[in-house]
Amino acid sequence: MNVRKHWIVFAVCLFLVPSSVMSQFRMSALKIGYLNPKDAQPGLFLSSDFTFPIDETTELGISTNVYYRNYKKLSTVAAPGYSAGINETTQQKELEYTTLSIPIYAIVNFVIPTSRYFGYQIHGGLGYEFLFNKENNYVEQKSERRFYRGLSWLVSAGFHYQIGSRSAITGEILYHSANVTRNRTETPEGLPIWNEVNLSGFGFRFGLRFHEL
Repeated sequence: MNVRKHWIVFAVCLFLVPSSVMSQFRMSALKIGYLNPKDAQPGLFLSSDFTFPIDETTELGISTNVYYRNYKKLSTVAAPGYSAGINETTQQKELEYTTLSIPIYAIVNFVIPTSRYFGYQIHGGLGYEFLFNKENNYVEQKSERRFYRGLSWLVSAGFHYQIGSRSAITGEILYHSANVTRNRTETPEGLPIWNEVNLSGFGFRFGLRFHEL
């Protein structure tokens, strides 16, 4: 199934959701964390959840996540010099990579209170992921952009601690799984061939969780 068919299925599923359910969607969490994927450098991981309650412990909804990593290779081209009370060096940028990944998930949350203020939560998501990679080589004066896509899923478990009538602090350990690809073609012998990046890895995140009164 190609990416266009995936988006068609996703749009049809949203269309079939009753309007009475869609009107109950609300932002239920904002989180920031760290992800260590197998085929990329560790980077920032941002998440936001939009859910509606099924009962007192279960929520369904959608989640958007952003993985971001920027790397720069610098070199010193002039030795430190003392002037006007400060030390100054001259730097030059030789290489820069920017990696941005955006998965979109359908999610389920299980929120299990154990006391008035404390509780546990389990999160699961399944969806589609887009990876954008940009390389600027200033030494060779070359620039290249790459775009990958593929199915993705995420699970996490953690805690929440109530700090207000509608808010709680949350912390989670997570595992993210995705193998995104590009350039799907065939060899002269008719064998399928493609480029692949494995974004699977562990991470953690913390943030704020919101709920209704």
